[in-house]
Amino acid sequence: MDRQYFSVKPQDEGLFDINSRQRVLKFILIVSLITFLPLSIKNFVIGETLLASFLVAFELVLLIEIIAVLRLKHSLWGYKPSLFFLSISMVMTVDSFGTLGTYWVFPVVVTVVFLVPQKLALITNGVIIVGSIFTVIPHQEPMVTLRFILALLFSVSIAHCVVETLRQLQSKLSYLSTRDSLTGALNRHQMENSLQAATDLAALGQQTCIAIIDIDYFKKVNDLHGHDVGDQVIKSVVELVNSNSRQTDLLFRLGGDEFLLLFDNTKQESALKLTQNIRNKTIAGLAIQCPQIAEVTLSIGIAQSIANETSEVWVKRADMALYAAKKAGRNQVKVSVIGEYSADKLVNIQSAAK
Repeated sequence: MDRQYFSVKPQDEGLFDINSRQRVLKFILIVSLITFLPLSIKNFVIGETLLASFLVAFELVLLIEIIAVLRLKHSLWGYKPSLFFLSISMVMTVDSFGTLGTYWVFPVVVTVVFLVPQKLALITNGVIIVGSIFTVIPHQEPMVTLRFILALLFSVSIAHCVVETLRQLQSKLSYLSTRDSLTGALNRHQMENSLQAATDLAALGQQTCIAIIDIDYFKKVNDLHGHDVGDQVIKSVVELVNSNSRQTDLLFRLGGDEFLLLFDNTKQESALKLTQNIRNKTIAGLAIQCPQIAEVTLSIGIAQSIANETSEVWVKRADMALYAAKKAGRNQVKVSVIGEYSADKLVNIQSAAK
C-alpha cells in the first residue's frame, strides 16, 4: 500500500491546481486551434511543407493529450512530445521568416514558463532560444540580433522569477491548508480524506492500522505549568512521534492532546510493536525536551481496518481501545480485537475517558 493513496499529493506538474489546469487546458486548446491550424494551412499553401507538417504534428499531439486529460482524467504521454514539435516549429519559423518569425518566440517561451514544470521549461526554452538565435543571424543586422537576444532573455528571466515566487507561495498556502497551525501535524480534513482512502483499500483486502494517541493527564500540565508549557509538550510529542515513526506513516491532530497515526500497510502485530517503540522513545524524548515537568506518558489505542467498515467505526474502535488503555491505568497500548466490537455497541466514550 503506497502512501500516495493516503495523502493529497503536491502539484509538481506546472503552476496550476487540477481544477484551474483543466480550465487553462481548454483555453490552450481553443487558442492553439485558432492560431496554429491556420498557420499550418498557410505554410502548406506557400510551400513551407516541412514547417507546416511540424505544426500539424504539434497540434495533433497537443489535442490528443488535452482530450485525454479532460475526458480520461490522466495523461497519455505528458508534455514532452508537444514541446518537442513546438520547439522544432519555432526554430524553423525563425529560420524561414527571419525577424518576422521572432515575434512568435516571445509569447511561446513565456507561456511555456507558466504552464510547464520548471526543469522541462528551462530545457525547452533553452532549445528555442539558442535555435532561434542561430537561425536569425543571417536575416538581420548584428545589433538587431543583440537586441532580440537581450529582450528574449529579459522576458524569460522575469517570467521564471514570477512563476518561482508564485510556486513558493502556492506551496506555502498548500502546507498551511493541510497542517495544524500549532504542531505542524496534518489536520482533520486531511485525516478524513486519508482514512477514506485507507477504508477503500480495506474493501479490496489491503488492511492497515491506526493508533489514537492521548497525552495522559494533560490538563494537569496546563494547570500546573501554564498553556505555554502545554503547547511545548504537544509540539514535542508531534516532533518525537514523527521522528520515531516511518516516513510513510501519517500523523494527524484530532484536537487538543489527541493524535491519530495512520500506518502504511501495517498489520495489527507489527503496528503494536511499532507503537510500543514510538511510545517509549517519545516518553524518553519528552523527559529531555521538557525537563521542567514530571514524566509525561502516553496512552494509545490501535485498530486494524476491516473490509466494508466505515472510517468512523474504524476510528471509534481505536478510540475504545484507547479508553481500555486508560481504564487499565494509562501509560500503555491496547489493541482493538477484530470482531470484539460491533457497530451497535460503539458509543461515545471520549467524555468518560477523560
